[in-house]
Amino acid sequence: MKRNATFGNPTWVLLVAVCATLAVRSAASAGEKSWVPSADAGERFEGYLFVDVNGHPLPFQSDEDIEENLRAAAVVSKSEIPVGVTRPRKILLAAGPHHFNAVFKFFDETRKNVRDPTAMGRAKLYLEWRDSYIYDIAAYKVDRLMGLNRMPPTVSRKIKGLGGSIQIWVEGSITEAMRSEQSIAPPEIARFNQQRSTLQVFDNLVANRDSNLGNTLIDGNWRLWFIDCTRCFGRSPEILYPEVLTHCDRRVWQALKELDRGAAEKALDPYLSDSEIDALFIRRDKLVDLIQARIDEWGEELVLFDQRPPTETAPWIEE
Repeated sequence: MKRNATFGNPTWVLLVAVCATLAVRSAASAGEKSWVPSADAGERFEGYLFVDVNGHPLPFQSDEDIEENLRAAAVVSKSEIPVGVTRPRKILLAAGPHHFNAVFKFFDETRKNVRDPTAMGRAKLYLEWRDSYIYDIAAYKVDRLMGLNRMPPTVSRKIKGLGGSIQIWVEGSITEAMRSEQSIAPPEIARFNQQRSTLQVFDNLVANRDSNLGNTLIDGNWRLWFIDCTRCFGRSPEILYPEVLTHCDRRVWQALKELDRGAAEKALDPYLSDSEIDALFIRRDKLVDLIQARIDEWGEELVLFDQRPPTETAPWIEE
């Protein structure tokens, strides 16, 4: 199986370097500015590099640089994404000579007294129910505050006067729903389940009322990405899915306990109300207590784990 240079295995750095060297030579002959990704450019994402529409690594890989380009890159074209009920748009952006994709969401609706079924098949009455692009940005901020690096960079932006969120596209990925429908088995089920445990902790922390198989991406390195958090947060302090919280990544457990209120308020103030931030930290405290109770009852070695590194490339990566 041929491995796409964008995705990691022990040789991904070498493959990226070779492709980048060829690009440098081509760019040099054309008088363009060249760029070679550093060896640790994709380290945060276990080898994944964000790429342009041609599959070449973008010359901006840090959160700050991606966020800047998401805000400032020119809109080349847009098309409706044929899934979901909020009609998000796939946006083609141009940052100089580099064309890359992003998803733009602008739906923002608040309703009263809504009986909303959760992803676990239960229905709950919400006195105030909101589905908003704002929460996608807030979830990204929480993800980074905890050092999870599971959400693609996401920022606010106006396109033709319409306010919304814009998130870089994870090229070469499929949804968990697609994987399940096609009966593609993860090569390392233990690692896959470990990542799902991290998703379950995150979903409970941000009160994700729309956690489903279509809202998880799997890249070519079998790495899970969390997307579509527009029905998160709110003022409820309830832990939505306590029964699934049986295991936790040791680093996630530590990050959960160390999540700083001051830093969170600074990062989330533009997106969440005071009561929503209060609820976030009540849920955090409940999660800490719940996981600690599991540790006390079952033992740390059965509850906490160290996330396994990737070793396999997914079959949908080009031969």
